[in-house]
Amino acid sequence: MGEDAPFDLDVLRARLSTENGPRLWRSLEELADVPEVRRYVEAEFPDIVQASSIDRRTLLKLMSASFALGGLAACNGSEAGKNAPLLSQSRNMPGYTPGVPLTVATSLPLNGFGRGVLVKTQEGRPIKIEGNPLHPASLGATDVFAQAEILSLYDPDRSGAPLQNGLPGSWEELTSFIRPVRNELVVAEGRGLHVLMSPTSSPTLHRLITQARQLFPLAQWHVFSPIDDDNRRAAAMDVFGQDADLVYDLTQADVIVTLGGDLFAEEPGHLRYAADYQKRRRMPDRELPRLFSVEARPSLVGARADERIVLRPREFEAFARALAASLETNPAPASGVYPSVSRLANELRRAGSRGLVVVGREQPARVHALALAINTRLGAFGTTIRTIEPVRPIIDGVRTLNDLMQAIEAGQVSHLVVLGGNPVYTAPADIDLAALIRRVPLSLHLGQHRDETASVCHWHVPEAHPLESWGDLRGFDGTVGLRQPATMPLRPALSAEEFLGLMAGQNVDGRGLVQATWREAWGDGFEERWARSLEDGVIDGSALPTIDVRWRSDWQPQPATPAPASGIDVVFAPDPSVWDGSYANNGWLQELPKPLTKQVWGNAALIAPETADIFGLSSGDAIDLSIEGRVMRIPVWVLPGHARETVTLTLGYGRRQAGRIGSDVGFDAYAVRPLHRPWIVTGAIKVAGERIQLISTQQHHSLQGRDIVRVMAPGQAAVRETGEQPSLYPEWPYEEHAWGMAIDLDACIGCNACVIACQAENNIAVVGPEEAAKGRAMHWLRVDRYYSGDTADPNTYFQPVPCMHCEKAPCEVVCPVNATVHSSEGLNDMVYNRCIGTRTCSNNCPYKVRRFNFLDYQGTDYTASPDAMSPQVTVRDRGVMEKCTYCVQRIGAARADARIEDRRLRDGEVMTACQQACPTQAIVFGDVNDPGSAVSRLKKSPRNYALLGDLNTRPRTTYLALIEAPTENG
Repeated sequence: MGEDAPFDLDVLRARLSTENGPRLWRSLEELADVPEVRRYVEAEFPDIVQASSIDRRTLLKLMSASFALGGLAACNGSEAGKNAPLLSQSRNMPGYTPGVPLTVATSLPLNGFGRGVLVKTQEGRPIKIEGNPLHPASLGATDVFAQAEILSLYDPDRSGAPLQNGLPGSWEELTSFIRPVRNELVVAEGRGLHVLMSPTSSPTLHRLITQARQLFPLAQWHVFSPIDDDNRRAAAMDVFGQDADLVYDLTQADVIVTLGGDLFAEEPGHLRYAADYQKRRRMPDRELPRLFSVEARPSLVGARADERIVLRPREFEAFARALAASLETNPAPASGVYPSVSRLANELRRAGSRGLVVVGREQPARVHALALAINTRLGAFGTTIRTIEPVRPIIDGVRTLNDLMQAIEAGQVSHLVVLGGNPVYTAPADIDLAALIRRVPLSLHLGQHRDETASVCHWHVPEAHPLESWGDLRGFDGTVGLRQPATMPLRPALSAEEFLGLMAGQNVDGRGLVQATWREAWGDGFEERWARSLEDGVIDGSALPTIDVRWRSDWQPQPATPAPASGIDVVFAPDPSVWDGSYANNGWLQELPKPLTKQVWGNAALIAPETADIFGLSSGDAIDLSIEGRVMRIPVWVLPGHARETVTLTLGYGRRQAGRIGSDVGFDAYAVRPLHRPWIVTGAIKVAGERIQLISTQQHHSLQGRDIVRVMAPGQAAVRETGEQPSLYPEWPYEEHAWGMAIDLDACIGCNACVIACQAENNIAVVGPEEAAKGRAMHWLRVDRYYSGDTADPNTYFQPVPCMHCEKAPCEVVCPVNATVHSSEGLNDMVYNRCIGTRTCSNNCPYKVRRFNFLDYQGTDYTASPDAMSPQVTVRDRGVMEKCTYCVQRIGAARADARIEDRRLRDGEVMTACQQACPTQAIVFGDVNDPGSAVSRLKKSPRNYALLGDLNTRPRTTYLALIEAPTENG
């Protein structure tokens, strides 16, 4: 063999002799140009060379012109590429008016599932995200993570160039390094190649994985996610003998029982489930549904439940077994251990097929299997439950992270590719993945940041953000949403689809890769359907059909697991602000108060007041928590309603290489999370005798007997309301519009979507942990959380509080420079360039909704690039007062449209940012001068009341009392 032939020709002959020979030959661009190799193949396989020549030339031409492996430099590492301007939409776009925002429909991932969104772009610059009303997973609403993707897009710490052994490299160097390596792996059939990636619902990614596995048949693929559904899958395989996903229909449910988890915050369909539950509550022709939450850690669904049953994690299996047994007898026997079991069994029996039992992902497979048995006994399948094929299917032969560890230790891994995620940080404590990866001869990481995983790999390749790349994602019910770019790439990068396209020997064109998937699925009529799907953001009719699952004839419940005799139960949970750590470098989310603790800039070990009393602890005291020999010092947070002798650890903090925002914030729960018991484990507590600062935005939690949050029983005539009193303030005439808001406390679930939507809409600054600790957070809207009753099992209430826009505003009369004024449409306006910062208006505000700009927060590292800011909202400098404006910029835009069309504003045409984001439609805004408007109708409701109405400020923002059905405690 000559010097120019780098491979064994016998091995090449064997590969080319297979049915994949033409594809192999087309994929080996450089090898085909080696004279000796080409002469050999032309002599031995003339048909392959002739059939492949045109395709190969076309492929090379595309590669050299765009993103392909031979032309990765075009991504590119040049200064021109780095500083390329954003897409200008002022030209060459039919129907586009310069200066008018353009909306792009796309889909965003969370834990591998898609949520449909609409991205508002200004001159090609994404500035705001809303929910896509056509997508079943969002129905026009958003969660905090979707809203925050705008800030993540403009994150200055995102990777913009490859790294080689931790040092900046270039795309040309990456290209010259990877090309021969890839060709060698193709010829060797992928022997020694291992790929690690997160679960995904993308049809295009699954197609490309299948093609890559054909090209590399000996390669091993591994899937890992720290937020997994392994227990649910195991239960389905045990009971049905096949994998399946459950889709719940809460509009049909009369009685819902949740066993752990958080149906309204952590499930793939959490937005839809929250919306459906509230839709069910609003049905006038049916009694209110009953929601029971059995939980160890307080949750949003528990706060909203008619009744909470607090158990230690070790008690859940026994409780589920008792519930299943009670349903088998009629009437249900009383249970001395769990007296509430009989009541729940009777409620579920009465509901029949309209009953539903939902289990959180942290519960063991045995509890999930028992829930499947209960739902079958009720007849819930086909009514409140639909069974579908897995939305994130596991491909045959795919292995686990533990398998990868064993393969590396056995010396079987020569090449490792990590596609997305940050497994070095999120891996269980049992696996020292950083050390293992360093043992691999060649490793490559595709990711958005130079994070913990990037730092231990030989090569790090920048990954494109979802808002600047092509793809597709299935929602919780299987509906496919197309992911299209809302902007040109801000940094040179590749998407996972494009990288897999390279591995599979295809052209690196994200749009073409996605189109190929659906051209194959649709056949004729592709162009028309593609255009319609891009416009809608949703592929019509793509939801996965219901499948018929049958019980295994030999299935029996597994024997009960004996509960530990001693120790503290430890529960791991995704964090409501940073999820699994993916959003740790997002300032909006770091400063977003957690729904129940109101903590910002960090996490804590959550414990019950009873546990705190046992150990003599208070919030901020440090403990040494030991789990299976690993010890971690962490502060505690005493949380009412938490299970006794139990600790909850939220994931996602303690990052070492998150970026300038998220590094060294909080503690790393992954450091003590075991491999084989990743959700619930037994540990021990030792008081450390140290204090660690915790930052919270709300210092009080008791209603203290005040009518702040009002509650009424179903059918109650009306809430007690203070009558209108005389006032020395002038009456304001409103000739046209008089804007107002009504907030339904019966619908609010405390999810914080409104808070971060307000922040994204109004260019609200992030102040950082030091300023937040001083009480200087700048949020224009807060969600107060209150407790009533016993701290061991309290009632929990949420109340969003924006500016009240008082008719008799006490802030207006005290301003010495007339900076806060009453508008002709009833808004309490702030004239920023008049404000001199006396703060007298804030002192006079009984609602404490005004924020003073103490420092130049917009100039700090905590604030995003100016590209993230809306040009329609003034960016405030230091020394001025800020507050909610009822999104006056949206009012102005709608008024301009109505004037152009020579008509009046329609009801519902103006939606505030908080209103639009809310999944349960708890916030309604409109013209109270219009008696037929939705807000006017709500203000006439017997549940309507004014916050602190006895002060006679006559606020334009009013509330609807929460409806609370009496419950039988037992």
